[in-house]
Amino acid sequence: MSEASGDLLIVDNDFAGDPDGLAALAHILVRSGPDVAVLVTTSSLDPGLASAAGVDPTTTAARGRELVGRLVELMERHDVRVIAGAESAGITEKQVSAAAQAIVDTSDRFDRTTVLCGGPLTNVAAALRLDPSLAERAALVWVGGTLAEAGGGEYNSGTDPDAATEVLASGMPVVRIPFEEYVGMTVPLDAVKNDLAAASPVGSWLAERLLDVPPFVQLGSTLTLGDSVLVPFVPRLDARTSQPAPGTVVHNQIDAAELWVDLIRRLGGASAVQRLA
Repeated sequence: MSEASGDLLIVDNDFAGDPDGLAALAHILVRSGPDVAVLVTTSSLDPGLASAAGVDPTTTAARGRELVGRLVELMERHDVRVIAGAESAGITEKQVSAAAQAIVDTSDRFDRTTVLCGGPLTNVAAALRLDPSLAERAALVWVGGTLAEAGGGEYNSGTDPDAATEVLASGMPVVRIPFEEYVGMTVPLDAVKNDLAAASPVGSWLAERLLDVPPFVQLGSTLTLGDSVLVPFVPRLDARTSQPAPGTVVHNQIDAAELWVDLIRRLGGASAVQRLA
């Protein structure tokens, strides 16, 4: 193991799917201090969902990497590495990707590793198969399962159930955010169209992604930014003692309105927040 040096934050998600993952990533990046290194890895979509959305189901991890690459370019975060993961779910050799290898190799250089995962656990499971000791040096915050069932009951666990089972049994410390918390992260559609779009060039790009829905989706009066539940778990030295203990299931603990105001403020400054008042 090379010399340890602070905190590593790994953000893993199926970024070619619901664009709430991109909004969450932008928020995570603006909250990450200079003492936290960031690695982004991308996972695949469920093939049926990808096909229904008109996306090639064999290249969704690569498509996610392209979208994240555009976001970090807009944010001028040239320090952030973005690596595509496996293009299919499962726990075979096909899932041992460049992303899984990067998770293992990069985490080995840091004192602490936090993995924020808003999608299936494909890449995390593959990384653990490469190096089981990752479970001892990394902690996972995962949006997955339901209040009643840790390893099933919603999209992230159902898309790669074998990976979820493997990770949850690995001994890696896990803070789990269930489906019931995810669906509570709603914002008014008008706030996306007006406040986010006007906050900054990054906000405008995010608003375009959030409003560009596939044909089978009909926009209502609100949007669900469920992956934003990951934002409060960005490692910060001044908040380390307040983080939930491993094994915690987070429910009714995250304020969607407060997170939204914080995102707008960090993207656009005080003038953008005043428009929300």
